[in-house]
Order: sequence, then structure tokens, then C-alpha cells
Amino acid sequence: MHKGRTRHGLLCYNSLMNKLLLIVSACAAMVLLAMMFLTSPSTVGPAGVLVFFTTSYLFFLGLAVLGCRLFFILRGALDKSKKALNLDKKSLRYGLVIALAPVILLLIGTFGGISIMEVALTIVLEVLLCFLTSRNVI
Repeated sequence: MHKGRTRHGLLCYNSLMNKLLLIVSACAAMVLLAMMFLTSPSTVGPAGVLVFFTTSYLFFLGLAVLGCRLFFILRGALDKSKKALNLDKKSLRYGLVIALAPVILLLIGTFGGISIMEVALTIVLEVLLCFLTSRNVI
């Protein structure tokens, strides 16, 4: 076992990408909290709205990568016949795709509300993107 790794590889902070992702997600969470408590959409203007959606994507990216890593670790623990997975690359690729869903729903919500049709279309889009990611098309 390498220094800093747990037995299952969940807290794998040896690589620069994992450290960078953790720092960027934490900074994005702080910027989001500051924006929500200190500003309003009418006062920040278009640049502030862009910062809000960008930082929300970065925050959800950290959560999605963590969720994907947990999923792949649990799936690997249940299925012993699989060979060792490269959790860092695989969870990052799926996390990049999955983090789009909350941002898309936030964006749709700014235009007047979210109905079941928008949620269903977002789910279909996410399933399609995950399928393409699994086939190494994206």
C-alpha cells in the first residue's frame, strides 16, 4: 500500500489531480455560499451568473467524482471476478458527465420552473452520456 491510501483506495490523495479536485471543489463551495448570502442575481450581472454556474459545476464535479468512486469501490467489493479498476480515471470521466445534470436542472429552473418533462429529458441525456463514456466515445 502506498502512503496516504486506504485499503480500498477511497482517499487516494497521492495524485495531483485528486488534490486539485478537492481544493477546487472546496473553493467552489465557499464561493457559492458567499454568492448566495451576499448577493442577488440582479446585482451580480451576467458575469456573476456565469461565475455561479461555473462554480456550481465545479462543486457538483467533486461530489460526483466522490459518488462514482464509492460506487466503483462497492461494485468491486461485491464482484471479485473483475480485475482491478483504475478508479481515478474512471470516476473522473463519469463524474465529469454526471456533474452536468444538477447544473442543467439549475439552468432550466432559472427560465421559469422545472417540470417532469425537463427532468426526464435530463435523465435521458445523462444515461446517453454515461453510455457513451462507457464505450470510450466521449
